[in-house]
Amino acid sequence: GPVLRLALPLTRDLSSDDLSALQRRLCAAVWPASSALSADSQCPWRLWAQTSAGVNVEVWNDPGANDNFGSWGPANTSDVPSASWTLEVGVLMKSNSEAALARAAFTAEVNSADFAATFPLARMARVTTQGDVGTRGRQYVAHVDAPGPVQKREVGSRLGCASHYECDDGLFCSYWALNTFDASKARYAGGAGGCDRCETCFDDATYTLDGYCPEDKCGPRTGSAPKCWSAPLLFANYSCPDRYAINLSAIPGGGPAPPADSTPKTLRSRFITPFNRLVGAVIVRQQRLQKPDTSTSVCSLHNDSISLYSATADQSRGLLCLGAAQDASWYGTDPVFATASTLYDGKLNPADYYGPAEFSNPNTSTPFGFFPHSYDGVAQANKNSSMVIPDEANNFLLYFDERATNVQAQRLLTFIQDGQFIDGQTQKVEVEFNTLNARVRTFSKFVISFTWQEGGAIKWDYSFFTVPTYLYDGNAQLRHALEILSMALLGLNTLSELGDIVEALRKFKVMDYLGAWSNVLDWCHFTLMAAGWYYWFAAVRLSDGFHLDPAYQPLVSPAVQTRARLFLTDPVQEREFLQFSRDLRTIGDTLRIYSNLTSVCVILFVLRLLKALHFQPRMALVTRTIAVAFSDLVHFAALFAVVYVGYIIAGVLMFGHQYQSFSTMSDAAQFLIVILLGLDTTQFHVQLLHASPSSELYYIYLWTWVFLALFVLV
Repeated sequence: GPVLRLALPLTRDLSSDDLSALQRRLCAAVWPASSALSADSQCPWRLWAQTSAGVNVEVWNDPGANDNFGSWGPANTSDVPSASWTLEVGVLMKSNSEAALARAAFTAEVNSADFAATFPLARMARVTTQGDVGTRGRQYVAHVDAPGPVQKREVGSRLGCASHYECDDGLFCSYWALNTFDASKARYAGGAGGCDRCETCFDDATYTLDGYCPEDKCGPRTGSAPKCWSAPLLFANYSCPDRYAINLSAIPGGGPAPPADSTPKTLRSRFITPFNRLVGAVIVRQQRLQKPDTSTSVCSLHNDSISLYSATADQSRGLLCLGAAQDASWYGTDPVFATASTLYDGKLNPADYYGPAEFSNPNTSTPFGFFPHSYDGVAQANKNSSMVIPDEANNFLLYFDERATNVQAQRLLTFIQDGQFIDGQTQKVEVEFNTLNARVRTFSKFVISFTWQEGGAIKWDYSFFTVPTYLYDGNAQLRHALEILSMALLGLNTLSELGDIVEALRKFKVMDYLGAWSNVLDWCHFTLMAAGWYYWFAAVRLSDGFHLDPAYQPLVSPAVQTRARLFLTDPVQEREFLQFSRDLRTIGDTLRIYSNLTSVCVILFVLRLLKALHFQPRMALVTRTIAVAFSDLVHFAALFAVVYVGYIIAGVLMFGHQYQSFSTMSDAAQFLIVILLGLDTTQFHVQLLHASPSSELYYIYLWTWVFLALFVLV
């Protein structure tokens, strides 16, 4: 059920007796003695309270010029200067309606003078940015965490509402919910079903369903207006001044500017999982194909009845064919100026947000919605080459900035949907984000991709890798010593092998040396080890030069709810963020290549060890068995290959039109081996394939292990 919550700042901690007294008093406010359910029967299991050191309360932030309503946010020390403790109270309610009424009673009780005299409440410096003006003297406001409904009611919804918490953010349940819908009787209330905008809740008794404007949803000022408005009284002290104060520092060249605000930026922490914090923004990336033309169309139809039939299709309702090249043309619409969208705002002028060239049709008021990375929406021109990441130039990038609130993020999602971000020319969509786990000092990059197949399916895949922030972290001196020792041993081993080459040259036995498979194995091992060291030091160099800015804010202003052109980017901030993401990928790719090389080196170490143990009869069992049976193994492999390839081809022809594992020759080859060995790939295949630095290395590891362990050792 819904939970009523309240956090109060305290000047000192409360004793157990104080907490018990506070609990009884709040229970009496929620469940009066005259009610059927008394406080004594409800308190023991439905209300709890606890104190904690520090200040963890919220204050109301007034809306800016483009906002419809404000929001609650964490307080800082200047908001509650005298507090050092926090009292957290929670009450479990049976319904949203009961919670709404209890919230009003709760708020009235904790703001009473007697309550403040009884308990050590800290006086707050503000409830709104305007101080206590218009808040009816209230310092503390209770909140309700309501579970439903799953689909919140919007303005105009005919489903009705029974409490404020069935309405979407910024809405309250108005008196109109008590009336049946009749267009002839419609009043100012925005919703025929009852949910209306917070700014229309002028006073508690007249406009709401339950007699209380919800301060936790609409702010502490809501419902404080008088029931009657008197125009003469409103304009009694109004006068039009003939002089205005001018701030010369705000005029270019008009005077010295005030000192810049050096306060560091404060970010809203977003955690993808516990301890893994989002860095910067979530990137939505789209690659698009050009519309078809006669030279590059991927639909190679003949001039026959099939071609004529296809030509009769309406291209605007779905493209049959696409060009082969990537398309960077502007497309889509800004749904804020589309009457069919829930984001539509008829009060806005699109010319205030878009230039003349950014409209899909000069004769209409519908601007394009999406522009490629190479275009600067602020300057309304192509970006300077220094501001463009080459790999991203023709991609369409959208950002969900970490500063965005839940309401703003929902608006961004609606913009993508109503603006037709995905259409018939979409080839691939990727969702990418980077995280930092400060506990284990590791970055992570996660990319989910959706690729449109020519057959009509949408194939999805993901990639994930981690990058440690410090490659030498803990026992660095020991690691350096071991690395020097390892490189020294590699050098000695290489010199020894070079000595064998010199000896072969001296005895004119070069071909014998080159024909020995063990010598080839040694030199492959030396080469891969040297390459591994190269990539390791390259990763160390990249890691040492890696830089993380205090904040990445690619969107121009998501903190202030933008009314149109929601995905407008700051070119400088966008490039810095994309460069960070690119540097992180470069380090990750370098470490993955290093992991590939070192893993192969370990396997080669094992093979060289088997070669070195050839002198001992019992330890040489594997190598001698392979040597003696080599001729028979070759003939068996040839015979097996004939049967194997035949069944691969037959399986593709028989099952490939419907079964994924037989759709290609390579898939069929793998699946036949799986059938032969009885492997349950659902237990490991997908996970190991994505965890491996490369798919080729995964298959080499898997099948060499099966061959050696099952066919040779067993």
